[in-house]
Amino acid sequence: MSLFDENQNEIFNHIQELLIIGAKDRNHAFHTPVFSNNNDNNLTYSRVIVLRKFDQKKMTLRFNTDYRSPKIIELKKNNKSNFVFYDAKIKIQLRISTLTKIHYNNEITLEAWEQTRLFSRKCYLTQKAPSSITNIAEDGIPEHLKGIDPTKDESEMGYKNFTVIENLIQEIDWLYLASSGHRRLKISFNDYNPIFEWLIP
Repeated sequence: MSLFDENQNEIFNHIQELLIIGAKDRNHAFHTPVFSNNNDNNLTYSRVIVLRKFDQKKMTLRFNTDYRSPKIIELKKNNKSNFVFYDAKIKIQLRISTLTKIHYNNEITLEAWEQTRLFSRKCYLTQKAPSSITNIAEDGIPEHLKGIDPTKDESEMGYKNFTVIENLIQEIDWLYLASSGHRRLKISFNDYNPIFEWLIP
């Protein structure tokens, strides 16, 4: 990989290409970034999520989660969030600051639900909410679904727990690692127009 001739627009275009591929290719490094947010005590919680969509026009990143998850309450109170992507092969890290919007039981969730495979829908059929305390090691999936996918009709029960998390990109911190010299670029936005600033890595 080149340093893109230090062309800022070229770097920005490459970032968008990586996010598009990451949302579509389950084997791509950008498919499973780390998502972070703060709780009431201002403690940061991070977890690996599955990137489901990158919208170039809206500059948003989307993933799905369970509406019963503690992060839903946290994000309702504080919608500032952050993604970290890293691809060890190409030595590129992205730290992306976002503002989160929660979609529940609307057209966006319905469309995303229709595109969700049965084995993924199964996650939303847990009898207990995520992060619930349990007396034994278990996943909360009903016994009759252990080791198998639900039928489409069975899976529909999970829709009430299904949520789409949409994250509006505020700033991108791009880092490229190279023996010839690291490079770092901050990209912020004014009315969806990128503003570039070189930073010392």
